[in-house]
Amino acid sequence: MEFVERILSWALKARRGHDAGLLFKTKPFTALSEPTLALESPDIGDSGSKIPPKYSFFETGHFPTFKWPEAEPLGVKEWLLIVEDPDAPLAEPVTHGIYYSISASKTGVSYEDFEDLGDFKLKGGFKYGLNRRKTVYIPPRGMLGHGPHRYFYQIVGLSEALDTAGFSSPATREEVVSKIDGKVVAWGQWIGVWERT
Repeated sequence: MEFVERILSWALKARRGHDAGLLFKTKPFTALSEPTLALESPDIGDSGSKIPPKYSFFETGHFPTFKWPEAEPLGVKEWLLIVEDPDAPLAEPVTHGIYYSISASKTGVSYEDFEDLGDFKLKGGFKYGLNRRKTVYIPPRGMLGHGPHRYFYQIVGLSEALDTAGFSSPATREEVVSKIDGKVVAWGQWIGVWERT
Protein backbone atom coordinates (compact mmCIF):
# COMPACT_ATOMS: atom_id res chain seq x y z
CA MET A 1 0.00 0.00 0.00
CA GLU A 2 2.83 2.43 0.85
CA PHE A 3 4.39 1.70 -2.55
CA VAL A 4 1.17 2.64 -4.34
CA GLU A 5 0.85 5.82 -2.27
CA ARG A 6 4.44 6.82 -3.08
CA ILE A 7 3.80 6.31 -6.82
CA LEU A 8 0.66 8.47 -6.61
CA SER A 9 2.55 11.13 -4.65
CA TRP A 10 5.29 11.21 -7.28
CA ALA A 11 2.72 11.47 -10.11
CA LEU A 12 0.90 14.29 -8.32
CA LYS A 13 4.00 16.11 -7.02
CA ALA A 14 3.26 19.23 -9.06
CA ARG A 15 -0.38 19.42 -7.90
CA ARG A 16 -0.03 21.76 -4.93
CA GLY A 17 -0.05 25.42 -4.00
CA HIS A 18 -3.73 26.21 -4.52
CA ASP A 19 -3.35 29.34 -2.38
CA ALA A 20 -5.83 31.29 -4.53
CA GLY A 21 -8.62 29.16 -3.04
CA LEU A 22 -7.81 29.89 0.63
CA LEU A 23 -10.45 31.62 2.77
CA PHE A 24 -8.63 34.95 2.95
CA LYS A 25 -8.56 35.08 -0.86
CA THR A 26 -12.36 35.07 -1.10
CA LYS A 27 -14.60 38.11 -1.74
CA PRO A 28 -15.27 38.99 1.95
CA PHE A 29 -11.55 39.80 2.35
CA THR A 30 -11.24 42.16 -0.64
CA ALA A 31 -10.94 45.26 1.57
CA LEU A 32 -8.76 43.51 4.16
CA SER A 33 -6.32 41.40 2.14
CA GLU A 34 -3.49 41.37 4.72
CA PRO A 35 -3.64 39.94 8.28
CA THR A 36 -4.44 42.51 10.97
CA LEU A 37 -3.93 40.46 14.13
CA ALA A 38 -1.51 37.89 15.51
CA LEU A 39 -2.55 34.27 15.83
CA GLU A 40 -0.12 32.32 18.01
CA SER A 41 0.36 28.64 18.83
CA PRO A 42 2.01 28.23 22.26
CA ASP A 43 2.08 24.44 21.69
CA ILE A 44 4.10 24.53 18.48
CA GLY A 45 5.80 27.91 18.07
CA ASP A 46 5.99 30.64 15.47
CA SER A 47 4.10 30.60 12.20
CA GLY A 48 6.08 28.53 9.71
CA SER A 49 7.05 25.94 12.34
CA LYS A 50 6.99 22.23 11.63
CA ILE A 51 3.97 20.51 13.14
CA PRO A 52 5.20 17.80 15.56
CA PRO A 53 4.02 14.21 14.90
CA LYS A 54 2.00 14.37 18.14
CA TYR A 55 -0.53 16.63 16.38
CA SER A 56 -0.78 14.49 13.26
CA PHE A 57 -3.28 11.88 12.12
CA PHE A 58 -0.77 9.20 13.16
CA GLU A 59 -0.57 10.12 16.86
CA THR A 60 -2.99 12.05 19.10
CA GLY A 61 -4.32 14.25 16.29
CA HIS A 62 -5.12 16.94 18.85
CA PHE A 63 -6.03 20.43 17.72
CA PRO A 64 -3.14 22.70 18.81
CA THR A 65 -3.71 25.52 21.29
CA PHE A 66 -4.11 28.95 19.69
CA LYS A 67 -4.24 32.45 21.18
CA TRP A 68 -5.43 35.73 19.67
CA PRO A 69 -6.06 39.32 20.90
CA GLU A 70 -9.14 40.52 22.75
CA ALA A 71 -12.13 41.28 20.54
CA GLU A 72 -13.35 44.63 21.90
CA PRO A 73 -10.57 46.92 20.63
CA LEU A 74 -10.96 45.36 17.18
CA GLY A 75 -14.74 45.77 16.99
CA VAL A 76 -15.24 41.99 16.85
CA LYS A 77 -18.63 40.59 17.90
CA GLU A 78 -17.92 36.97 16.97
CA TRP A 79 -15.03 34.79 15.74
CA LEU A 80 -14.70 32.28 12.93
CA LEU A 81 -11.84 29.76 12.68
CA ILE A 82 -10.96 27.68 9.62
CA VAL A 83 -8.11 25.27 8.83
CA GLU A 84 -7.09 24.61 5.21
CA ASP A 85 -4.35 22.74 3.32
CA PRO A 86 -3.69 24.26 -0.13
CA ASP A 87 -0.97 21.72 -0.94
CA ALA A 88 -3.19 18.64 -1.23
CA PRO A 89 -3.16 17.29 -4.81
CA LEU A 90 -6.70 18.43 -5.56
CA ALA A 91 -8.22 21.35 -7.46
CA GLU A 92 -8.73 23.46 -4.32
CA PRO A 93 -7.55 23.61 -0.72
CA VAL A 94 -8.77 20.85 1.59
CA THR A 95 -10.84 22.12 4.51
CA HIS A 96 -9.65 20.41 7.71
CA GLY A 97 -12.01 22.26 10.03
CA ILE A 98 -14.58 25.08 10.14
CA TYR A 99 -15.64 26.53 13.50
CA TYR A 100 -18.19 29.31 13.77
CA SER A 101 -20.32 31.21 16.31
CA ILE A 102 -17.21 31.51 18.52
CA SER A 103 -17.93 33.98 21.33
CA ALA A 104 -16.21 37.36 21.13
CA SER A 105 -15.10 36.79 24.74
CA LYS A 106 -12.79 33.93 23.72
CA THR A 107 -9.12 34.76 23.20
CA GLY A 108 -8.04 31.28 22.19
CA VAL A 109 -8.88 27.61 21.83
CA SER A 110 -7.35 24.38 23.07
CA TYR A 111 -7.88 20.68 22.40
CA GLU A 112 -10.59 20.40 25.07
CA ASP A 113 -12.77 22.95 23.22
CA PHE A 114 -13.22 20.51 20.34
CA GLU A 115 -15.05 17.76 22.22
CA ASP A 116 -18.15 16.89 20.19
CA LEU A 117 -21.37 17.34 22.17
CA GLY A 118 -23.64 16.28 19.30
CA ASP A 119 -25.68 18.32 16.82
CA PHE A 120 -22.40 19.89 15.57
CA LYS A 121 -21.90 21.67 18.91
CA LEU A 122 -18.52 21.66 20.65
CA LYS A 123 -17.53 21.92 24.30
CA GLY A 124 -15.90 25.31 23.63
CA GLY A 125 -19.38 26.80 23.07
CA PHE A 126 -19.23 27.00 19.28
CA LYS A 127 -20.26 24.88 16.29
CA TYR A 128 -18.34 23.06 13.56
CA GLY A 129 -19.00 22.80 9.86
CA LEU A 130 -18.35 20.29 7.11
CA ASN A 131 -14.86 19.07 6.29
CA ARG A 132 -13.73 16.42 3.82
CA ARG A 133 -14.15 13.54 6.29
CA LYS A 134 -17.30 14.87 7.99
CA THR A 135 -15.52 14.97 11.36
CA VAL A 136 -14.81 17.72 13.92
CA TYR A 137 -11.21 18.07 12.68
CA ILE A 138 -8.86 16.34 10.26
CA PRO A 139 -5.33 16.37 11.70
CA PRO A 140 -2.38 16.70 9.29
CA ARG A 141 -1.81 13.51 7.31
CA GLY A 142 -0.58 14.15 3.77
CA MET A 143 0.32 11.61 1.12
CA LEU A 144 3.49 9.61 1.69
CA GLY A 145 6.34 11.27 -0.20
CA HIS A 146 4.24 14.16 -1.52
CA GLY A 147 6.46 16.74 0.16
CA PRO A 148 5.68 19.41 2.76
CA HIS A 149 2.12 20.63 3.17
CA ARG A 150 1.20 23.98 4.71
CA TYR A 151 -1.73 24.11 7.09
CA PHE A 152 -3.35 27.54 7.32
CA TYR A 153 -5.13 28.15 10.63
CA GLN A 154 -7.14 31.36 10.04
CA ILE A 155 -9.00 33.33 12.71
CA VAL A 156 -11.57 35.87 11.47
CA GLY A 157 -13.23 38.63 13.51
CA LEU A 158 -16.75 39.53 12.44
CA SER A 159 -18.56 42.82 13.08
CA GLU A 160 -21.76 40.97 13.96
CA ALA A 161 -22.85 37.46 14.89
CA LEU A 162 -23.20 35.08 11.97
CA ASP A 163 -26.76 34.56 10.75
CA THR A 164 -26.89 30.76 10.68
CA ALA A 165 -30.48 30.51 9.43
CA GLY A 166 -30.55 28.30 6.39
CA PHE A 167 -27.22 26.59 7.12
CA SER A 168 -26.98 22.91 6.32
CA SER A 169 -26.21 20.42 9.10
CA PRO A 170 -23.26 20.62 9.13
CA ALA A 171 -22.71 24.02 7.53
CA THR A 172 -20.57 24.12 4.40
CA ARG A 173 -17.61 26.37 3.74
CA GLU A 174 -19.54 28.05 0.92
CA GLU A 175 -22.45 28.87 3.24
CA VAL A 176 -20.13 30.38 5.83
CA VAL A 177 -18.26 32.47 3.23
CA SER A 178 -21.54 33.83 1.83
CA LYS A 179 -22.63 34.98 5.31
CA ILE A 180 -19.40 36.79 6.28
CA ASP A 181 -19.33 39.13 3.29
CA GLY A 182 -19.23 42.72 4.59
CA LYS A 183 -18.60 41.58 8.19
CA VAL A 184 -14.83 40.91 8.30
CA VAL A 185 -13.15 43.51 10.56
CA ALA A 186 -9.97 41.64 11.53
CA TRP A 187 -8.17 38.41 10.76
CA GLY A 188 -4.92 36.57 11.33
CA GLN A 189 -3.28 33.33 10.34
CA TRP A 190 -0.76 30.81 11.59
CA ILE A 191 0.88 28.39 9.16
CA GLY A 192 2.16 25.01 10.25
CA VAL A 193 4.22 22.70 8.03
CA TRP A 194 3.75 18.94 7.96
CA GLU A 195 5.51 16.40 5.78
CA ARG A 196 4.89 12.67 5.75
CA THR A 197 8.15 10.90 4.98
